Amino acid sequence: MNITRYGQPCPLCHRPLLLDVLQVHSAQSDFPTAERVTERRCPDCQTTRPKQWTEAMRDHYGDA
Repeated sequence: MNITRYGQPCPLCHRPLLLDVLQVHSAQSDFPTAERVTERRCPDCQTTRPKQWTEAMRDHYGDA
């Protein structure tokens, strides 16, 4: 199941990042057994400063 939640502040504008999270559920449990962040987004910074956004994500999280 994919969900979106708020995360740490954006390194450029300090608004909370939107995190796309993949949750893995077990047939034996109602609760997620594992979670993995698949994408971090800041709609403002991604559109207005794409090069800085890519560099900041690489520096802070090791991905772009």
